[in-house]
Amino acid sequence: MEHHISDWDEISTLFAEMFQNLGEVERSTNVLSFSSTKPHVTTALMLTNDGQLVASMPLHNIDSRFERVIFDDSLESIQLIGPSFDYTYTIPSEILHLRDSR
Repeated sequence: MEHHISDWDEISTLFAEMFQNLGEVERSTNVLSFSSTKPHVTTALMLTNDGQLVASMPLHNIDSRFERVIFDDSLESIQLIGPSFDYTYTIPSEILHLRDSR
């Protein structure tokens, strides 16, 4: 499911579905964010509608720009692609099991 950043409403809907029940999800007209909650593994992802990406996973952080967003069919990973940038965020297996509570 590939989307250009201009498809913000669809990206917002899929983002919320992807992270539902996995932690704290915030959606606005400008920002989408996810952060896990204790005692689970610490991870966070924030996207802005102008293409900024801020991600935090154990042992790495990233801050860059993207133009395209690709959700995998299972909504377990999201690929963010920019002019000289390609990053894939995958939901850690340690929290993925929380989806069972849906």
